[in-house]
Amino acid sequence: MKVLAVAIGGMIGALLRLWIGILLFNPEAAFPYPTLIINLMGSFFLGWFVIHGAKMVRNKHYILGIQTGIIASFTTFSSFNAELLLLMKDERYTMALMYFVISTVIGIAAILLGMKFGSATLDKVGEDL
Repeated sequence: MKVLAVAIGGMIGALLRLWIGILLFNPEAAFPYPTLIINLMGSFFLGWFVIHGAKMVRNKHYILGIQTGIIASFTTFSSFNAELLLLMKDERYTMALMYFVISTVIGIAAILLGMKFGSATLDKVGEDL
């Protein structure tokens, strides 16, 4: 059952990543905005889900499917690494450094923000009960 939950979640996350990547794709852009935006969105959602979403979803298989399946396949760390290396190969060192710093620092901040948002919304749901 765990494998099925991750497999279904992985399919959903991969398709979401594809569709959002297509929507954001700009062949003229030198900076890999689609991957950056997708990773930041995924970081935020993971932070929120760890604090708030997992408390609402009681089924451990669903939690695994969402965290390991959807979110892990939606975010694209391997694409991030490849794009970073391509920027360096093209000798765009400033852009590569900027991409690295923004992705890591703001990615961590997005997880923290998602956790704070998850805590705030969890407290609000608790008040409604």
